[in-house]
Amino acid sequence: MSAKRLDDLEIDTDTISTEFTHLDHMYSGRFSKYYYRRFDQALEAAQSAKDETVLEIGGGTGVFLLSLSEIYSDVHFTDISREHPPFSTARRLLNLAGTTDDNVKYAVADATTLPYQSNTFDSVFVLDVLEHIPDERNAISEIARVTAKGGRAIVSAPIEVGLPIMVREGYRLIDGNRRHTESLRELLSAAVGRPSLETNDQHRGYDYRQTMKWLKEDFEKVSVEYCPWPALGSQFNPTAIITAEF
Repeated sequence: MSAKRLDDLEIDTDTISTEFTHLDHMYSGRFSKYYYRRFDQALEAAQSAKDETVLEIGGGTGVFLLSLSEIYSDVHFTDISREHPPFSTARRLLNLAGTTDDNVKYAVADATTLPYQSNTFDSVFVLDVLEHIPDERNAISEIARVTAKGGRAIVSAPIEVGLPIMVREGYRLIDGNRRHTESLRELLSAAVGRPSLETNDQHRGYDYRQTMKWLKEDFEKVSVEYCPWPALGSQFNPTAIITAEF
């Protein structure tokens, strides 16, 4: 299943007044195929039906919402308060795409305190979010709490250990819009599989293996594939697509 692309929809991001400075350079141009591949794999992993109730946590720009709002009949979209009015970028994208948001319910919320009852959602999408949350453990517990029995959470997490950290550093150097590791010691520590950071800080040195460990404590089954080249495994991919199920 393929996610919607801004270029295919001919959406000019220059017409959008937004607080999300990465909207253009992530979702158009030379690196956009990688970001959209994450969306594609997340949709493939969900394997869900149109009538399911789904939640996107930390949806930010709303680019992935373009796909969710078309696929599912009941979509819930959350993020912290970063815009005034809230969700103006996401709403503007849907409007430019000619897509209604009648089936979308918005909520300003922190991932560690979600405003939903337990066992609510058939599918929960958490893409490029957990690495930015200092209290990741509590966020994972909240994700598990709101996921329905028989449901699943789809999590994308950066691989910042081993060879992938070198790949990411190369990307950050070329991209010019990303924060590099702050010292050679920090970089080498992550490269040999021992990230030096104790808390998440712009996901430098982020260890997705810890994320999987916590997910396994709260979910019955946890599996992973890698992005953008699943067959090459964790040694050559910069992102993990993790599926956690009950």
